[in-house]
This record gives sequence, structure tokens and C-alpha cells, in this order.
Amino acid sequence: MFGAAVALGAGILLAPQAVAADKRGPGYLIPDSSGTPDSSHIGAYSIPGVNGVLYCGDPELAGPDTAGGYRSAQPVASWTSKTTGTAASAEDLARAAYVLGKYGQTKNDGQAAAVDAVVYTYLEPGSTYALPDGERALERLGYPNVPPSVKKRATGYLYEAAMFAGPYKVNIKPVDGQLKPGVKASVTLDVTSASGHKVPGVDLDLDVSGAAAGAGRITTNADGVATATITPAKDGTVDLTAQVKTLPATQLRALAPNDAKAQRLLLAGGASSAQAEAHLKTESPKGALVVTKTAADTNKPLSGVEFAVKNGAGEAVATGKTDAKGIWQANDLTPGTYTVHEVKAVEAYQLAADQQVTVPDGKTADVAVKDVKIPEQPMPKPRPVTITVLPQTGA
Repeated sequence: MFGAAVALGAGILLAPQAVAADKRGPGYLIPDSSGTPDSSHIGAYSIPGVNGVLYCGDPELAGPDTAGGYRSAQPVASWTSKTTGTAASAEDLARAAYVLGKYGQTKNDGQAAAVDAVVYTYLEPGSTYALPDGERALERLGYPNVPPSVKKRATGYLYEAAMFAGPYKVNIKPVDGQLKPGVKASVTLDVTSASGHKVPGVDLDLDVSGAAAGAGRITTNADGVATATITPAKDGTVDLTAQVKTLPATQLRALAPNDAKAQRLLLAGGASSAQAEAHLKTESPKGALVVTKTAADTNKPLSGVEFAVKNGAGEAVATGKTDAKGIWQANDLTPGTYTVHEVKAVEAYQLAADQQVTVPDGKTADVAVKDVKIPEQPMPKPRPVTITVLPQTGA
């Protein structure tokens, strides 16, 4: 970790490697870049007054013991190597934050050393300190007291960060087509990384309004996908909010030394969050109703007959007249039971009785209505009248 030699003091009774780990944090004491034995450290670092594990960021500057103290941790908007003068990309900064956030808070020597190697790889791209080919990077991982598993672990972290580092995006997608009131529907959710990979093992908290059920917590599976079941309460909109609160960090936090000759320190840990909203339209499939009007005496169609379709509350939801073929169709009817009411018959025919009909989901119901002709009234028969002639009297 330290490019410059750092004195450990006299009178040490324990082995140098053990002392280094005890004094600085988990990791391994190794020679510095000049070959001075036991004077550099690959691993994590702890300093008084800082709650968290730290990692050095400048391989050729003096160690933290020479910093004269550190200022409080601040978010890192950009990072320029003090070794090469090269600026790290936003992608590399996010990947470094991922590894530090997910694996940096550790007491394991090998894990801390692997994280340290990864940090230099991202912050010193193309330099001798960067994996996979940097000479000093390979040297630091190749000392006899550094287990071969450390390099393997560091390589794994680099591969994982390339796939799963943020920033993150929550995606919501209905999978069952149109949502219907009272009918369970499935919604798939996933969280994608900056590279577009779906992240497994992520807990999503769901908040749902406009549905009888659906809120709660779900977790993405090994393929990075989670499925939620919701039951819309009525026609309208179901508002679904999905939030993830414990994603790996997407931004580095660094502590600047009081003495600029010392290394900057990066704070491990941290987390990020992401959320998404979806407004899912809920609508009952509309049906239709076709009235066929004929004369009962001739079976011929009757045109111009006025009808009304009434709902359960007696309200007219559709009105119209039969055409030349005696047909009238009412469309866009919500599934349910309706009353077909004849409003006005054609001349010489009686009004038909009301009929109840059920309109199914997305289908058309047929109603046949026959009008009976008004019977003709019989002509009254003449009644004979007898007129009595009275006798006339004379004057």
C-alpha cells in the first residue's frame, strides 16, 4: 500500500508481518517499490477517529503515518493519479466504489489485500500498479507471504465490478397484458447495473395504490428477476413504486491528508439506492350488445325502433335505433347484467317487455326482440231501431 518506507519503531517482539497487520489493519507487510523489506503494506488501514476501514489511493506518496492527520471524508467527483497525471474514468470510479462498498469493510487479510490491489487498478489505470499486467501490481501480489488466493480474489472482484457496478436502474414490466379489476396479475421487476446486467439477490420494497393487494418485499433471483403479484381494485390506474435501499456504493469517499506529501485515503463501505414508479392502467374488457328487432307476425325486421340499455342502477348507458335490417348495437359496455328497454315502437306495433342480458368480458351478447302487432278493433254492428208513428189529431 505504501510506496515510501514507514518506520515501525523499536522494541517490536512480534514478527514484522503480524505487527504490520496489528498496527495498520488487515493485510500483509511487504517490501516497498525500492525493495526495502517490511516497509510497505498491501491491505486495509485504520486511523483513530475514523469509523471505517480505509485504503490508500496514491502508491508513490508517503504513508498515512506522515499525513499529520486527515480531514473528513468527502465524495469524490473526479480522481487524477498523482503518479501518472491520468484522470480515472467515471466508470472506473464507480467500479472502485462497488468493490470498496461491498468488500472493503473486512478484517480478513486476504480480502483486504485483494481490495487494495483493485483500488490501485481503477485509480492508476495503465500504470505499473494496475492489474492485470502492471509490474509493481504483480510484484505486490507475488511476495511469499501473500497467498496466491489474493490475486485470484482481486481478479474476481474486477470481473464482478465490470458486470454489477452502478449506477443502478429499477425496471418494472407487467407480464400479463391488460390489468383487470379483481384479477391477479404478475409484474416482473429487475435492477440493472451500469453495464446492463441484471443484479441478483436484490431486495425491492413495493408500495402499491389502487390495488387490493401487492405491497411487500420481493427479491431478485439468480437471474436477477423478481415477480410481484398485484390485484387491481377497480378500473383506473395502479400506482406501483419499487425501491432498493441497500445497493453497493456508486461514489467514492476520500479523506485528504493535512500534509499533501502523504497518500489520500479511501473510505470503505457505503451504499446506494434506486427506485422506479409505474402507472399501470387497469380496465375491464369492454363488451357489446346486439339487438335484433323483428315483427312477431311476419318475422320481418323492424327499423327505427328506439332502445335504451340500462345498468343495475336503472341508468341508461346506451341509446339508439334499429337500422334497416332491424339491428342496433351498443358498444363499450363494462361486463355485467343490463336491461334492454324498448323506448318507442314503430306504428301499429306494441312495446316489447324489458329483457335482462349479461354482457361477458370482451364479448358480444345477442338479444332478439319481437314486437307484437296491435290488434285491429272490430267495427261495431248496427242496432235496429223501431220508430213508432203516433196518430195525428185534427183541428
